[in-house]
Amino acid sequence: MHIARHSDRLQLCLLLLVGLISFSGCIYRLANLERVPSSIPRTIYIRPVDDNTSRAGQAPKLMVALRRLLTQDRSFVLTDLETARWGLEIRILDAGRSITRVEKCDQGNEILASGAVPCGRVAAAGNLPDISAEEEVSQMSVDARAIDLKTGAVLFNLQLPNLTTGAYNIVGDGTVRASMSNAQGLHALRYLENGANAVESLANTAAVRIYEQLVNLSPPSPSL
Repeated sequence: MHIARHSDRLQLCLLLLVGLISFSGCIYRLANLERVPSSIPRTIYIRPVDDNTSRAGQAPKLMVALRRLLTQDRSFVLTDLETARWGLEIRILDAGRSITRVEKCDQGNEILASGAVPCGRVAAAGNLPDISAEEEVSQMSVDARAIDLKTGAVLFNLQLPNLTTGAYNIVGDGTVRASMSNAQGLHALRYLENGANAVESLANTAAVRIYEQLVNLSPPSPSL
């Protein structure tokens, strides 16, 4: 009889142990379920930027700026066309520069080309040698479209017309630069640097606007 009681107790302990293991397994599975994301990752493929203008350097700068923003955001995964859920197309439709202010060697103005050269060194001959561009504005127009590569739906079509930079100083036109005898190379480099900075500023602005549109999209559903 003692043996039977001992056997019953052993069976009871085994049942309790099995129940405890099963209960622990349920808790573990529930905890894991809470970690499973409710949607698939936002995988995205970006086509090379299509630049319809003749201005060099802006398409790579725009691509680099946008990829940097998306890489820093862990909710996005940059991937190839075969594995991406979303596709992004970007076109630069227009770009250019406009002179917004000129200066002249008159009315007691002793310097020209944003201070690059004294008026006394400007040659008398040439095409308007006494007039120099002083301030310039850069402009760019961009179109961006996001597509669900699985359903073909257009997620957004963003148009960014006439993005502009603030006016920046330049060193003058070719006639004035040709008259510089001492620091022609230095001022030419300054002009190129200002132009490059303006292009980078426009690219960063466009990248931020496109990134904001992507962030506002709802993550794709795993069921679709």
